[in-house]
Amino acid sequence: MDSEIARMSHVLRGSLQTSLLNVQSLAVTVARDAEAQESIRIIREELLRAGRMLLGAFEVCSLELGDVTRTNLKTLVTRALDQDGVDGVVLSEGPWPDVVGDVRLLGLAILHLARNARAATPPGKRPPEIHASSTRNGGVVVLVRDWGRGFGTVEPPGRAFTSSRPEHVATGLLMVERIARLHRGGLSFETSSRGTVVSLSLPGPARARTVRTRSARVIKERARPR
Repeated sequence: MDSEIARMSHVLRGSLQTSLLNVQSLAVTVARDAEAQESIRIIREELLRAGRMLLGAFEVCSLELGDVTRTNLKTLVTRALDQDGVDGVVLSEGPWPDVVGDVRLLGLAILHLARNARAATPPGKRPPEIHASSTRNGGVVVLVRDWGRGFGTVEPPGRAFTSSRPEHVATGLLMVERIARLHRGGLSFETSSRGTVVSLSLPGPARARTVRTRSARVIKERARPR
């Protein structure tokens, strides 16, 4: 984490730990009150949950854009899956477009989407697929498709931190959203009982050059003496 975020995280964890110790002390004083004990149990669980969510939120917020380079998307995706040992995901045939961005962050985003697609795929079902193509406006879109059950009426952003695993804070899609936003892209979902398609939109090389040129022009204009 960045130093500022790490310091805030440390302070908040200390405050939560103090609250938990006070709750534990209170529990001792009302040991014979079953109703009070139940309330204390709920408070303790919620404090622990809040602590896990805060750490997850700081982890998401600590993601920042690093070195920006041009790379082929298929090379990036293949390397990310291989390095993390994610198998059972089919990559579409044919040429893939290039993308300009932080290779580390983009690889992390693809890993989260691929893991989610794998987790959503029941045994014996068609394996998840990843496709990539250029768009008419010069951008790039990565599609991650699974044939699971879908995620119902509430889209993943509305389920922030929610996980089917006890005591687990799910931050994967939140990280993907932040990575997309850092690259001036976007994240969208289409889901049904026949599966889910997640679309990660990113700027293509030409669009990325335009964005950098505009940014440089603004910086120069601000730097001019008045």
